[in-house]
Amino acid sequence: MNLASPEDAGDAPVAEQVREGDRALDGRSVSARRDDWNAIVDSIMPGPAQQVRIERRVILRISPARPSRQNLTAEVPQQESPRTRLVERKAGKCIESARIGGVSDRGDRLLILMRDRTMMTARLEKGCSPRDFYRGFYVERSDDGKICVNRDRIMSRSGAKCQIDRFSQLVAEELD
Repeated sequence: MNLASPEDAGDAPVAEQVREGDRALDGRSVSARRDDWNAIVDSIMPGPAQQVRIERRVILRISPARPSRQNLTAEVPQQESPRTRLVERKAGKCIESARIGGVSDRGDRLLILMRDRTMMTARLEKGCSPRDFYRGFYVERSDDGKICVNRDRIMSRSGAKCQIDRFSQLVAEELD
């Protein structure tokens, strides 16, 4: 068996660098063995994508209502105003989420203050306390941009999830 010295190996072709008795080595260059490498490379490559799905979720945060400001005109005598009380009236099944200005609790209902200065109440499903939502709530924005009765779930900051059973509008009614 005739082995060339390492200095001479650089000038000799690849086939001559291989020992004649060693059959485990392939004398062909890597590019000549392309079919052998394709099987290895193909086995580690990811398969073609069959489906691409892009989801978009928008979560709205409804903040608590700001505390009312102190009366800065306390020294000015006020005119006697007619006596009024707030009365609940039926409202629709949905309200636009963009119109909501703030939220507070009102006993057994959730008080929703609208940007146009109207007030709404929301009665929650059984087992849900409006006290859980006094610091505001989150709701997933629907395609129509509304919060609807028995459709959307509101979530408090503490993690409680509830549906709204009914909306009512608060209106001022004069007492006789």
